[in-house]
Amino acid sequence: MYIKLPDVVETGEPAEVLRLSLALYESKQARRLWGMKLSEEIEQMGAARSTVDPCLYECNHPVHGRVFILVYVEDLIVAGESFAGVAAIKSGVSDKFYERNMGEFKDFVCMKVMRDKAAKKLRLSTPGHIMGLLQAFEMHMCTPKETAMMSGANLSKTRENDFLYGCRYAEQMGSLLYLSTTTRPDSAFAVGVLSRFVSCPERE
Repeated sequence: MYIKLPDVVETGEPAEVLRLSLALYESKQARRLWGMKLSEEIEQMGAARSTVDPCLYECNHPVHGRVFILVYVEDLIVAGESFAGVAAIKSGVSDKFYERNMGEFKDFVCMKVMRDKAAKKLRLSTPGHIMGLLQAFEMHMCTPKETAMMSGANLSKTRENDFLYGCRYAEQMGSLLYLSTTTRPDSAFAVGVLSRFVSCPERE
């Protein structure tokens, strides 16, 4: 990438340019290069990248046990079988990058994290996100149901009563698909069935 010289730099050639050896923040390749650099450094610490999720790394420490590193852009969540293992990974990251320790995370990508240390359980919830979706799609007054879809429901594409706001339906399905893969896996089947009609939604 080539850039014009800053005005404060005095040169004898007005048409002279600089060639960048690294990506500037917000440049076209910055995110890609940052991801590559971060992945390289994490793997040098002994972590292996997951074949299922490229943002997840696992490190099998001979003393501290397994440690997991979850990457989201510039944020890292470190979880492990022991506090010593987590501390070791955090120390390795701070040696390579400027970092700020935010402590135990309570919110992550619209998800609220609730811990029950006595029972050794962790719960994920998205109450604010769900309420926001209900209001955005004017369904905040709807009646809750025990199951997401009636048993034995048989839906088909008749093209007899097309829904005029198909884009709105597709937006709803996209929002519900995100929830079904995060905090509401119980809705995955119903959302999967309804997603088959994104191209031609119909009214009842």
